[in-house]
Amino acid sequence: MSNSSTSRLWRLIAILAIFALIAAACGSDTTDDTSGDTTATTADTGSTDDTTADTTAPDDTTPETTPPSGEPFTYRLGMTSDITTTNYWTYYGGGDSTVYNAYVLGPPKNGLFAIDLPSLAVVPGLAEGLPAEPVAEGDNWTVTQPLQQGVMWSDGNEFTAADVVFTFETARDAALGGTWLSAYPYSEDSSPRLLSLEAVDDYTIKLTFDVKPGLGTWPHNVGVNTIMSKAYWGDVVTEALGTEDPAAVIYGADGSGDPSIGGVMFDSWEEGAFVVNAANPDYSFAGQQTTVYEDGTVEIDGEQFYGSGGGNIVTSYTDGPYASQVTYSVYTDQSAAMLALINGEIDYWINPLGVSPGLRGQGLEAGNLSVAVNPTNGMRYLAFNLRKSPGSYLEFRQAVAYMIDKEFLTQNVLQGVAFPMYVMVPEGNQKWFNTEFADGVKAKYQGLSSEERLNAAMELLKGAGFTWDVEPTFDPDQGEIIPGSGITDPAGVKVPEIEILAPPASYDPLRATASLWIEGWLEQLGVPAKANPTDFNTIVAKVWPGVGEEITFDMYILGWSLGNPALPTFHESFWHSRYLAEDNDGNNSTGFVNAEFDAAADAILAAETESAAYDLMWEAEAILAEQLPYVVLFDTPITEFFSNDLAFPFIQTLSGLQFGNGFTSLVQK
Repeated sequence: MSNSSTSRLWRLIAILAIFALIAAACGSDTTDDTSGDTTATTADTGSTDDTTADTTAPDDTTPETTPPSGEPFTYRLGMTSDITTTNYWTYYGGGDSTVYNAYVLGPPKNGLFAIDLPSLAVVPGLAEGLPAEPVAEGDNWTVTQPLQQGVMWSDGNEFTAADVVFTFETARDAALGGTWLSAYPYSEDSSPRLLSLEAVDDYTIKLTFDVKPGLGTWPHNVGVNTIMSKAYWGDVVTEALGTEDPAAVIYGADGSGDPSIGGVMFDSWEEGAFVVNAANPDYSFAGQQTTVYEDGTVEIDGEQFYGSGGGNIVTSYTDGPYASQVTYSVYTDQSAAMLALINGEIDYWINPLGVSPGLRGQGLEAGNLSVAVNPTNGMRYLAFNLRKSPGSYLEFRQAVAYMIDKEFLTQNVLQGVAFPMYVMVPEGNQKWFNTEFADGVKAKYQGLSSEERLNAAMELLKGAGFTWDVEPTFDPDQGEIIPGSGITDPAGVKVPEIEILAPPASYDPLRATASLWIEGWLEQLGVPAKANPTDFNTIVAKVWPGVGEEITFDMYILGWSLGNPALPTFHESFWHSRYLAEDNDGNNSTGFVNAEFDAAADAILAAETESAAYDLMWEAEAILAEQLPYVVLFDTPITEFFSNDLAFPFIQTLSGLQFGNGFTSLVQK
């Protein structure tokens, strides 16, 4: 056995020992585990798709919360990773788009519209009423949208149309990238393109597009994204626009004094220890009454949207905030966070992964905790760097996809905790999932023997021009693959050792374990590889190093929370060529450039009906299934525990309480 194989074996034994301890503590019940969400996407508040788990908690774990006291209290949350910025501009577009930044910086913000939880309906935010319809105006299309009046920022300034115009013009004039570019599609490459955003008066805005905006653009992108305060940021932006790199100046500014228009506002941050948000005493929507009915009706302060209030009430609540302060304590790992929760040091552990199996067992045994189990709108995936060999070769990516036995990985190695995924849209989002297409992709890989996987991979690699010093073979007598060595790419360059970045076992044992098995499958192909368990924020920094910086990773394993489940637009934001990470800190980390895909992704946004968007979505999925910038791996349901002292208006919601950023304005105690 080679030194590299021996090293991999010992690392695998160590990590499987960790995983075994986790699973053993859970007994045979391994149906609920972690969500694959690790970084934020195009929507920063509650709105994602689900996966395959039942959305109701088991009868024996239904929360029994005490009645709210009505007294001010501190809502104490725990996190296993720190925030990286206090600047929302940076979080949204400067390469700091982590979910932990979303948890802390998201609640003080708002958009024209919101995606209501748990109904997933588009509801008024800062806009008055529902989204206005686009109308033709010459060669262009316009939307004239009234705004709410009397809404106040926490610094005492009134929200007006000037704030909306300012946010758009800042994104455009400073050429902000990342989510800002999709939120306000100003680029000449954008389709549809937002040509202008004007203030008709203080409480009316007019948006002008070059073509009729489809549902994916209005309201499900421009309409639901964040608006910033002109009064606070105006001078910073004016100064920045006079420099050579306005975006860098804006991203580098201190955001700790940024006023809030939400229920809480940023208070303080002790790096590596804690973050504090305080209640916003001037929150304009405090006391707003929301009721959701079974027929899909959402009633806000007596006004009904989408129906007539038929059927039973799903949930009814009054907006707070009830907590005077929200604290986020940073813990080193999952075990420390769970211990703090059990010991009553925190009320809720907010975590995109949910609680792992062994820790779930501890939570169920604790008498002071309630549990919520929900499906997720996410995925965990393996990404290639298409900018360099061997990831730049389609056949290499396809060969790796053949070698990864997802059923063996999820059922045998991960002991049924996770379920395999073969397409990007999660199965639980039945409105948008295409079972026939997904089954067709699955049939290509599922049930193949090791010999069949190797033969399929070798046919692809040889056809592309890869060669070996020693070719991998299958030994029928031993029933195993004899690894190859010395693989050379079609350009005649020896393939160097491939680094597979993945979170460590202390953060997510599932992805840490998967990285080691993928390392082994690559080595079977003769590809030198090494899994490298790495801190989450360090991986993000390597994958998104900054505009103009060289992106040098080989492969990485992370996860996504997939944004707005009411009309998913993540295909465009993840893989369209306009969002290359090196160009504008966009979500296209892999360097995937494909004109056919770009056209399909643009067409999703331009679709005027959900039926048309559905068909186009699966055209895009077909391209991704063939081109494979990602190999989507697996996901799990999300299990979350919280103190019995807390009362939430609902706990059955897509991707769990964490997807609503912990409901900081709604929770009572």
